[in-house]
Amino acid sequence: MRTWLAPLLLLSSVAWFVAAQPPAGSPIDQGKLVIRPGGKGVELPQPADGAPGAVGDEKAGFIVIRPGGKGVPFSATATTAPKQPVPPTGQPVPAAAGLAVPPPGPQPAPGKDEKPLFDYWFAIGVEGQRVGYVNWAAKEMEKSGKSFAVGVRYLNLTVSRFGSAVTQWGEESTVETLAGEVLITSMRQGLGKDQALALTGVVEGKTLKVKGDGAAAGAADTPWVEGVVGLAREPRLYKELKLKPSEGYEFPSYIPTVNRVVKTTLTYEGEETRVLWDKTPAQKLLRFVTKPEPIGKVKLPASTTWVDAETFEPLMLETDFPSFGGRLTFLRTTKEAATVAVTKPIELFNVQSIRLDREIPGIHGKGSVVYKVAIPKDDDPATVFATDARQVVKNLDDKAKTFELHVAASHAPAKDAPAQPAPGKEFLGSSFFINWDNDAVKAHAAKATAGLPATATAWDKAAAVERWVKANMKAFEFSQAMATADNVAKTLSGDCTEYAMLSAAMCRALGVPSRTALGVVYAPGPGGKPYLAYHMWFEVYAGDQWVPLDATLGLGGVGPGHVKITDHSWHEERSLAPLLPVLRALTTRPAFEVLKVNP
Repeated sequence: MRTWLAPLLLLSSVAWFVAAQPPAGSPIDQGKLVIRPGGKGVELPQPADGAPGAVGDEKAGFIVIRPGGKGVPFSATATTAPKQPVPPTGQPVPAAAGLAVPPPGPQPAPGKDEKPLFDYWFAIGVEGQRVGYVNWAAKEMEKSGKSFAVGVRYLNLTVSRFGSAVTQWGEESTVETLAGEVLITSMRQGLGKDQALALTGVVEGKTLKVKGDGAAAGAADTPWVEGVVGLAREPRLYKELKLKPSEGYEFPSYIPTVNRVVKTTLTYEGEETRVLWDKTPAQKLLRFVTKPEPIGKVKLPASTTWVDAETFEPLMLETDFPSFGGRLTFLRTTKEAATVAVTKPIELFNVQSIRLDREIPGIHGKGSVVYKVAIPKDDDPATVFATDARQVVKNLDDKAKTFELHVAASHAPAKDAPAQPAPGKEFLGSSFFINWDNDAVKAHAAKATAGLPATATAWDKAAAVERWVKANMKAFEFSQAMATADNVAKTLSGDCTEYAMLSAAMCRALGVPSRTALGVVYAPGPGGKPYLAYHMWFEVYAGDQWVPLDATLGLGGVGPGHVKITDHSWHEERSLAPLLPVLRALTTRPAFEVLKVNP
């Protein structure tokens, strides 16, 4: 259901930028999740005085949920004998995705001071290859005579990029009435070294008032509708709806990673008998299909969930996720089995790159390339890639869903080119991700342009920034996901996203309008086979034109090997919504063929 989609939407979008290690202070390290409530008339439980670790962030307006501590929804222990599956009622099928994990243990019994609602652990596999786990839990809490349900879902994935294993994490939570009305939402996502994006939303009528800390303050509010299903209520839907075969139920879901409410349809397809775990008998299951509506032109994947026919608890979910290499399976198990270390992570470059049919030696120095692009899985294929002054779609075949993409090099503002509209203030402002108004970014910008004359143009300054970032950033290391510019200015490390964010921020500090560009870039793959790999660079407004630069290469511009999907200012953006066009491209799996190369 929706709970699986929220983290995957984000992780699949940024995984090709490479994921972040859990920062210090993340729940897996420090054992705490902080939810910042607030809002009119909402009273929420507070940590008891003297509770374990009740210091620092435990103050008015906070709930602190501690794994392993008092009143925690993360405390599943499967030390007793696992529940026996229902006797077979039909022919068994192969175990789910080959994940070698045992059945789940019993749900924890209520303690004296806590009322756990459920505590589920799932191992995650891609075509049978383990990639991580999910812990989805909820408990009842009480404050001033009022009871609330708090649901939390934590996801942890370990993947590989060019042989470098990295772990990426994300979490979300909801505070709800016992009847299921969502009062508060919370999301945290690892971004860079010792950095996470943390947002909290408080429901006030038809608006979700979103708040963040530090540079994330002033996050954009989002429209809210009645009936949004939260994490604590969600698994109850299977039982409470009492759907008949082929009958569906429509409800709104909130996806915090992109700060959007979307319509979701849950359909009951019927009963089936299936083996879920090796060396266990088949059991009777109920099969449900969840289908979210698209976000703009991004089609979100449908998923199938199998629930226990007697308890209605979710036991397995599967969804087709091409950006992770195929069929993604979540299989219920014990905490111990779910959290086993991933020893052979999937190589994302192999599944998140577009293979080319032939090599183009020296492509970054060529004048232009004409590609033939096929995107059969999209209703409007010509809009998957951007159209601008250097990139044009021609000869669209609506029936075959193919077109030519003419991509030209750009190494400076073009002479005698028509002036493009002047950029708005958002391309100069300091935002959460491109935050230039700090000493570190300003100092780097000053160093980059120290040798320029007083008559230096915007292009001269931007080109100097590209050279400086190329020379001073450390060689690519894959421990970051989407670190903010100030964080990168301190570490001077990361992959293409960090190069782009820092470069754009330094340009703005110098008064040069800038934005990031997201797309694919020509790269040699294993065995010399060429690919278009997902990538980020930056663009500046100079000479009355938007002109591209790429500090990972430092060539004073880009060649026809840079194919743009989208661009963004990141103005007032605290979510990962600007990555949605990239997710669209990842899931539609475009095919490229080289038609012509011009010197």
